[in-house]
Amino acid sequence: MDPIELLDILGNENRRRILQLLSLRPFYFNEIAKRLDVGPKAVIDHLDMLERAGLVECYSETGRRKYFRLSSNLVLEVALSPHSFGVRTYGSNSYAPAAEEKAVDLADLQQQLAVLESRRLELRRLMIEVVREELIIKGRAAEDIMDFAQNDAEGEVLLALLSGPSEAEVLSTRLRVPTPMVEDCLQRLERRGVVKNSGSVWSL
Repeated sequence: MDPIELLDILGNENRRRILQLLSLRPFYFNEIAKRLDVGPKAVIDHLDMLERAGLVECYSETGRRKYFRLSSNLVLEVALSPHSFGVRTYGSNSYAPAAEEKAVDLADLQQQLAVLESRRLELRRLMIEVVREELIIKGRAAEDIMDFAQNDAEGEVLLALLSGPSEAEVLSTRLRVPTPMVEDCLQRLERRGVVKNSGSVWSL
């Protein structure tokens, strides 16, 4: 699913509460409604949306009772700065322990989690450094872009292309302006040698 759509889905507090609840264990429908004190129809709508997004899944055990559980390992990252806005998702395969594996030593598991947390914090520190350098470069690029753009519309197109090659239709959706306006900007920039076109893809 598109990260922006996923961000919209998670923008609802009750959907986030459902996910938080399901992170504890699988729940059946009535349990979710009672635990969150949310109307049954609203819970059904939220679960349906989360299921279509691939975040939860439904299954049945003995009998007809349906349970819901989380179905994805997912990290959603939002990057915001004066010159950029981006949403990225990172996922991994679910881990299913082998039948012979038994978690009998909780202290050992806690130690393993502590080691992983330390590694995660180090990776976060490195990511912050990378993002800081990225923002500096994007800030310089945003200033330099005004030397090539003759108006705000061209400036917005060039800023969008800083993230990588793109089609006019994609730029139109991202910038929320009509495609013909984007194409007009791109053609003018191409004539001045600022951008280049390869098929339907435009790049700096």
